[in-house]
Amino acid sequence: MVNFYTPAKKKLVSQKLTVTVTKLDAFGQGVANHNGKTIFVKSALPDETVDIQLTEDKKNYAKAKVIKYHNYSHQRVKPQCQYYTKCGGCELQHISSTLQQQAKYEALIKLLQKEAGVLLEDNLPNIIADQPYHYRRRARLSINLVKGELFVGFRQSESNQIVNIENCPILVKQLNDLLIPLQSCLRQIKQKKTLGHIELIAVDSGIILVLRHTLPLSELDSQLLIQFAEVHNISLYFHGDKLVHVFGTKEHYYLVNQLKLTFSPLDFIQVNSRINQKMIDKALEWLDVSSNDKILDLFCGMGNFSLPMATICQSVTGIEGVEALVEKAKFNTKLNKDKVKAKTQFFTCNLEDKQQSSLWNQIIYDKILLDPAKAGAYNASAEIVKISPSKLVYISCNPATLARDCKLFIEEGYNIAKIAILDMFPQTKHIESMLMLTKSG
Repeated sequence: MVNFYTPAKKKLVSQKLTVTVTKLDAFGQGVANHNGKTIFVKSALPDETVDIQLTEDKKNYAKAKVIKYHNYSHQRVKPQCQYYTKCGGCELQHISSTLQQQAKYEALIKLLQKEAGVLLEDNLPNIIADQPYHYRRRARLSINLVKGELFVGFRQSESNQIVNIENCPILVKQLNDLLIPLQSCLRQIKQKKTLGHIELIAVDSGIILVLRHTLPLSELDSQLLIQFAEVHNISLYFHGDKLVHVFGTKEHYYLVNQLKLTFSPLDFIQVNSRINQKMIDKALEWLDVSSNDKILDLFCGMGNFSLPMATICQSVTGIEGVEALVEKAKFNTKLNKDKVKAKTQFFTCNLEDKQQSSLWNQIIYDKILLDPAKAGAYNASAEIVKISPSKLVYISCNPATLARDCKLFIEEGYNIAKIAILDMFPQTKHIESMLMLTKSG
């Protein structure tokens, strides 16, 4: 048997330094420089001088934590959440909303310039924002049983442990008010080990609760949960091998532009209703939708953008990879037939499969909107340029794939005409954005 020599891991020397932070990175970390090396300092803000201890030391950069603050930035604010130092959910609450938005905008611009090879004018940041707290209308609560004690909440920062949450200022009031009574109900359940997680949703049609469980619930436990749902006027679902409606209404919808969009409790919907409405309004404005337009909506879901556009334009074609969402988009069109003026059609198609692209790329469209998942839309973008629309709006939840796809558009003669940050997730490091690209000439 051959023994290979494995060198011992280099132990990090407990080095303490004093640095002054100059800016924030895209993740809300302070950025400082010491002897030519960039140091990312957690919880430090620009213009703050801090004593730090290195937590990671690489050749070209290091990471550190603060030991002592010598001064505080005027952009530092008091976190509103009592669990801020433990919960890993909203790590930027110590940063003012203005600075959060500015840092995200600058990070997006820098990435686009670097990866897409474009020079962007240094205009004032275009920020689409609303209230910084009580915005989240959907949340997943983890459930954990430790030595017989039930914990209901979110994961700790850098840990799999659950922080028991009785108040969350990020949630909309209807959901936040449910946390304590919900925990009280769950702690009366006899089969606690069968509980998985809770999905809470608050929309215009009311509150939805989906309980994930690993084994069938007893009649006694089921009745306890049904009584809770009845008292709080909740639509209750049990989700074991399949989703089962247990109590309350089955019709779930939210409103945009006076349109009713129905959905299933397991369907994706934007968690921030106010920003979703502003995003739709901005997309209609940028596309300058008119009665003569033929518009293509890629990754259309159940019609979040398609239906508002269909109240104005000549035709809308929606493409989506999930068949259940396509059927929902068709249903929502019929449901809103008194307001929908355009000819509409929706198709199921894997937009990253080029062999299926003939379903939608054989027609000429005036304008295109796309709203892909984190993986972006590289193959779909390659097909879009063949259609050569005069204008397109790209909604993104991942700056990296946005920059990658934009490079392809720019190589094919498109220019970035407008950029905006969508403050969809205040207090977090997530960057949502939207671009408008126009054809040169």
